[in-house]
Amino acid sequence: PSGVEWPHKALVAAPPDLHRGETQMTDTHRAPSTTRALTALCSAPLRFALALSPILALILALALPLALALPPASAQAAEPVSAWQGPRATVTAKHLMPAMKQGEGYADKYTFNADFEGGGDFYFSMTIGNLGFGDHKMESKGRFTIGDKSFRWNKDLDDDEWRHDKKAFDVKGGPARLWGIPDNLQMSAKAKGAEIELAFTPIAPAWRPRDGQIRWGKDRKASDYTVFPLMAVTGRYKLAGGDWQPLTGRGYGAHSWSELAPYDTTRWTMEMRGIEGDTAVYLREVGATDGYGRQRVPYLLITKGAEILFESFDYELTPTETMTDKKHDNRYVVPESFTLLGKDASDPNRMLRGKVTKRKLRKRTEPLSQMNAAMRAVASQYSEPVNYDYDVEYAIEVKLGDRTERLQGVGRYEVYHLNK
Repeated sequence: PSGVEWPHKALVAAPPDLHRGETQMTDTHRAPSTTRALTALCSAPLRFALALSPILALILALALPLALALPPASAQAAEPVSAWQGPRATVTAKHLMPAMKQGEGYADKYTFNADFEGGGDFYFSMTIGNLGFGDHKMESKGRFTIGDKSFRWNKDLDDDEWRHDKKAFDVKGGPARLWGIPDNLQMSAKAKGAEIELAFTPIAPAWRPRDGQIRWGKDRKASDYTVFPLMAVTGRYKLAGGDWQPLTGRGYGAHSWSELAPYDTTRWTMEMRGIEGDTAVYLREVGATDGYGRQRVPYLLITKGAEILFESFDYELTPTETMTDKKHDNRYVVPESFTLLGKDASDPNRMLRGKVTKRKLRKRTEPLSQMNAAMRAVASQYSEPVNYDYDVEYAIEVKLGDRTERLQGVGRYEVYHLNK
């Protein structure tokens, strides 16, 4: 979709989503949670780093305890990881509610996007997190563009400056509000005299990868995911001094939360999304850190209208074209094109094959470049992140007995490396 924007990686409830959301990789050591004492000790540089990028602040906050406390990675036994257990869960209002967990690593994120008929797009994000001083702070931000006009909002809020209903799903942060049920999500925002009001209703049903959770380690800390693959969007907007105008389009979104920060769990991620007509393709893979045995945690979802054509948690992904990043000392290897092959998780008679082919590299970014030299020198000892953002073409065939569905189109694909 056009007008894609990527929000902060570090506050995504790991691992991240391709909802103009950003992915994260982490140190190959499994770091302990940052303590409040350390946060107070390092408060000035942390606040400075946080102003530049939350992920960089997280990395900096980890530097001292890692240096003092962690044994070599080779001395640590890998922790167990379990993911996507049991039957597929039906998404209900309880899956929308903020988890409101304790612990420095907790984050809870809502992200929605829409593209409108005749042009224009919408991006909506709310992130709740415990990083730094105080728990359950919120970043509420978004953007609406129509023609050559646009308005944005971006508010950082303490825990007493935003609210949520504990009985029904309703979250209000700064100039934005998100409420409703999975079959009818409502969003509104105001900025500088402009307003927008939208309703997101499912074309494809809201979905969770089985129970929707990854459980990390012996203490089974959770990361939780709910996906809205494809939605119809209707509503209205008005610009400052103007009249209300109607809007219709297509959208998608996600809600995720985690008890652990991204740097605790994730070494790399890759994800791809494609929407064409009433079909949607969404793929995500997470590469765990050494502390979790470098396990691969994938899922793949394909929908057509309200039908789930295919879902898999162990499909084969085979790179056919790779790029070695010679600009970086770590020489990260990025799969730029690949094939897919697999069987449906619940019906082995449903089979998939497909290919994803690079069109162009849209952007390569190094988050550490946002730091000053002193902070970069410290943070680079523990992470050296690079993000690769591509336009891709996809062609996928799903065989359902005597019936075959073929999907093709242009999508977005992102790979994020943090360490080797």
